Amino acid sequence: MNKSLLSVLILASALLLSGLHYKLKPRPEEKDIRTQAELITSRVLWQGQLAPDFELKTVSGDTFRLSDHVGKEIIVLNFFATWCGPCRGEMPELNRYYDQHKADGLLLVGIDAEEKQDRVEAFLGELKVNFPAAVDSGPIQKAYGVESFPTTVVIGVDGKVQFYETGALANAEVAFDNLIRQNHQLLDSKQTISHDAYLEAVKNLQGLPLRQPPAASTGSEEFKLDERGKRIAARMVCPCGCADKVEKCSCHTSTNVKKALASEDFKSQPDDHIIQGLNKRFCSGAM
Repeated sequence: MNKSLLSVLILASALLLSGLHYKLKPRPEEKDIRTQAELITSRVLWQGQLAPDFELKTVSGDTFRLSDHVGKEIIVLNFFATWCGPCRGEMPELNRYYDQHKADGLLLVGIDAEEKQDRVEAFLGELKVNFPAAVDSGPIQKAYGVESFPTTVVIGVDGKVQFYETGALANAEVAFDNLIRQNHQLLDSKQTISHDAYLEAVKNLQGLPLRQPPAASTGSEEFKLDERGKRIAARMVCPCGCADKVEKCSCHTSTNVKKALASEDFKSQPDDHIIQGLNKRFCSGAM
């Protein structure tokens, strides 16, 4: 069965499941069903895709290049934000697993969502995080199709994405143990990708079969906000953690907030309720 057909079946199953639970739970909004269906589909579509290369400066000042590690280590990328409750909740579990398995060729890298470095450093220090972490200004999230936090991606020694999950990980052993075993088998049988072969392959990477985040906005006017949307954008502090209001901020998170304000019908909800809902939108619950 090819991936396109499998993706269609998964989407259909997700929608059918929502229908079956209609009498048991309050009916979810259409946007929530669509979001969950997209998250389920992304797990399938990312399987086996070549991981895009990138370079980051970690908060400790070191340079991290993905291409320097592909083919040698099992790489886990954890996209997080300090304002995201589930991100905070899963950090101790990720840190524990990293401490136990870094000698097994596991490299865990945290990638923060466009926040101030001092805020990120304080967050990592408070949680006693030992793995390297860096702040992404947006392009890496875009390359990996990240729109919700936390999102965790595992890149195997073959240079391909082997795991793509949105939502907090409650049990790292369940998520990673089997992948570590599989990659050790690839290493033992020398079924890895070389540094040069990986660099050559990513040159021809034309994009991935996932929805990509919209281009950064320079202001609320791009989204044709109505009066309420403009009022909320001018009042709401950007959830990315900066000091700017959504109206002024051009980060990926703020862009999505403005897009939601422009395209969704919030009916007669009070402004405070809309702001609270938007603040929670890009933080996924535990999986």
